[in-house]
Amino acid sequence: MKPLPKHVTGNRPAVHDEPAIDRLIAMVLALTREVSVLRDRVDTLELLGQQAGWLAPEAVDAFVPPLPVRQRREGAREAMIGRVLAILSEEIADLDGGETDDAYWATIAAIEKGEA
Repeated sequence: MKPLPKHVTGNRPAVHDEPAIDRLIAMVLALTREVSVLRDRVDTLELLGQQAGWLAPEAVDAFVPPLPVRQRREGAREAMIGRVLAILSEEIADLDGGETDDAYWATIAAIEKGEA
């Protein structure tokens, strides 16, 4: 079986007279797909953990992730945002202003210590 192309060819279907609204609708739908899949997976893991007896119902809500876990999650979050915003990739400029990951995490650490 031939793999599906990664990019859509041709014009996207227009739902609204304003193209920006069509792009926004596409982004919201992409985000909705992401959230739906994640909610199903989290629900499955929590149910399996509770049924197996190794996860208390309140354990997930009480968990405070350490810095390496937060950093890994931030990378995953940025990748997801990239997928959600892919519809705009040709239309938006680089908005990071030269910021680095190290500067970002230094700011987070300063906020946590009450220094910012």
